Amino acid sequence: MHGLINCAIERFVRDTYGDQTWRMACAAAAVPEQKFEPLLTYEDPLTQSLIASCAEVLRRTPDVVLEDLGSSLISGAGDAAVATRRLLRFSGRSFVDFLYALDDLPDRIALAVPDLKLPELHVEEQRPDLFYVSAGEGWPGYLHVVHGVLRAMADEYGVLVLIDLVDGKPGLEVQVIDMAFTAGRAFTLRAG
Repeated sequence: MHGLINCAIERFVRDTYGDQTWRMACAAAAVPEQKFEPLLTYEDPLTQSLIASCAEVLRRTPDVVLEDLGSSLISGAGDAAVATRRLLRFSGRSFVDFLYALDDLPDRIALAVPDLKLPELHVEEQRPDLFYVSAGEGWPGYLHVVHGVLRAMADEYGVLVLIDLVDGKPGLEVQVIDMAFTAGRAFTLRAG
């Protein structure tokens, strides 16, 4: 797994739950390092073990931890969250534009980090207010991270949505309830 993934998990747990929780999760996963390097590659089982131990320490399911991780990638206060938020806001002026641009997200991420290979995303419009988002193979739990990202981006755009896993299908149903629920976060390409 790319080091940026492990760094994101580390940053999420430290920022949200504190250093002690992070140390406990590392100990439970038998991870010798408590700090990951973003440019290194780590074995996939190490990352999966780390997620499982974070879930155990936090008394949550791995799916919930991954969804919260996805949300923190956007809504966090650090520089990485600001950069991610800005990268994703370039997808369009509205949340629906953002959804349509999800198909291009792995390629756009690859422009910034060429060796970070994200699974493909596919978006189908079921009707103007209902979308189906699915993910390609590659990372167990990736769809839960996407769920968190979608939740945070809806807040970013000020949109009220319902996001549910679809029974029997590997995807998310995104129902847009109100495109102007709140003002959303201001976004401009230039300062001032």
